[in-house]
Amino acid sequence: MFASRVGRRLLLVTAATATVAAIIPATAAGASPARPDACPSCGHNLIANAGAEAGKGTVDDNIVKVPGWKQTGGFTAASYAWTSGDLSKKSKGPKERGKNYFYGGPEHARSTGTEVVAIAAGGVSGGKVHYALSGWLGGFDGQNDHAVLTVTFENSAGKALATTSIGPVTEAQRKEVSELLLRSTSGVVPKATRKVQIELVMTRDDGSDNDGLADNLSLKFSS
Repeated sequence: MFASRVGRRLLLVTAATATVAAIIPATAAGASPARPDACPSCGHNLIANAGAEAGKGTVDDNIVKVPGWKQTGGFTAASYAWTSGDLSKKSKGPKERGKNYFYGGPEHARSTGTEVVAIAAGGVSGGKVHYALSGWLGGFDGQNDHAVLTVTFENSAGKALATTSIGPVTEAQRKEVSELLLRSTSGVVPKATRKVQIELVMTRDDGSDNDGLADNLSLKFSS
């Protein structure tokens, strides 16, 4: 009888151990497996040199190299320390503005800066990734020169899927004051997006210099 009870206890312990062992793998199998970041482009600013801080800003109305940007016309970076420049550290604009800003430059009616950002395959699949585009845009005094920031979402073949933009900030909106005003927009990133083209366009409407101005540009994805 004693041996029989011992045998039954061993059977119960063995059965309980097997049950626990079965439960643990089942729980692990049912858990969501670790996976790589589904959106490697999310959570950070996709615009390189978004505040014209890389490189030296002009202080004498010259065109300087703006790292990260393909430049046309008079597109350049100007220093807030330029005493004859359009903006100063005290001009209305972003609180954290660094030392430079984007400037349309001398003698060109249209100046552009462009960048192309590659998006990882599958990084925006499913249409569940959103974008937020923002920037500080403006112009000089009573002139209507202005800046527009445009983003074009493209597929792997370079076909445009969608376009969004912010700006311009008009002379009337600035109340004829040299300053930068914040503009922003948001939406859903097309799921087939593989490239994003970023273009900052400055347009001269008055005077000899192109006084389209911009600073602290941002394009961020989120999922």
